[in-house]
Amino acid sequence: MKKNAIKILPRYFFIALFISILSVGCEQKVLSGKDLEDKLKATMTEHLQKTLRPGTSFEIKDMTYYPDKIKNCFICVFDVRVKSANSDTTGTMKAFISPDFTKVERAE
Repeated sequence: MKKNAIKILPRYFFIALFISILSVGCEQKVLSGKDLEDKLKATMTEHLQKTLRPGTSFEIKDMTYYPDKIKNCFICVFDVRVKSANSDTTGTMKAFISPDFTKVERAE
C-alpha cells in the first residue's frame, strides 16, 4: 500500500503545481501610469467612434483622470477636438469608465 501512495503523491503534487502556475499566470494585470492612461484613451476613442455621427472626426488632445472608489470607476476629463462638415471645435468631455474598460458613461 505504501508503494502506491508514494507513486501517486508526486503526480498530485505536479497537478497542483501546474494548476497554481496556470491560475497565477492568467490573473488580470493591474494597469498604472502610462499604460492606464493609454487604455482609458483607447476606451474613450472606441466609444466616440461608435456614438458620434458619421462624417465626424475627433482627436483627443489631453486627458485627466482619477479613480473613484465609491462609484467604482475612473472619472476622466478629455480635451477633444471635434470636426464635422460645418464645424470645428475643441471642448471638454467628461466620462465615467468602468475598471474593466467595458462601459463608458458620458457626463453632460
